[in-house]
Amino acid sequence: MLNWIRKFDLKKAGIINIIICTINIIVHILVILGIIPFHWVNGGRTDSFDEACRIATSSIVVMIISILITFIASGIIPIKFNKFWGIFLSVILIAMLPFSFLGIIQQFLGTIFEKCFMSILAIIGFCTSTRIALEKRW
Repeated sequence: MLNWIRKFDLKKAGIINIIICTINIIVHILVILGIIPFHWVNGGRTDSFDEACRIATSSIVVMIISILITFIASGIIPIKFNKFWGIFLSVILIAMLPFSFLGIIQQFLGTIFEKCFMSILAIIGFCTSTRIALEKRW
């Protein structure tokens, strides 16, 4: 199974993951700008526009951090890891995979917009994150 996952190019997985994070950032910016109704995101559970803006802003920050980690972990920005840091990065990335999987479940329990559009992004993001996390760095 691991060999099958590792057949997919690591840098391509990183680029796809960065594109997905960028699309997520764009969606959150559109919510902040009021172009997308805030009831369409967060499962429709946000009570006010201000609350939706706070959640969107924090999501944008998380996505930016995620993009930076993806640049490093996928080798787009080549950094030579010693054994300790390679194992450390791999453990962190593997530990984050369950949260990514929970994101897929949340999308399927959300609004129609989340079920039809954002769930596809979440699934593709999970697959590329799995590929990046399972790279041997030591």
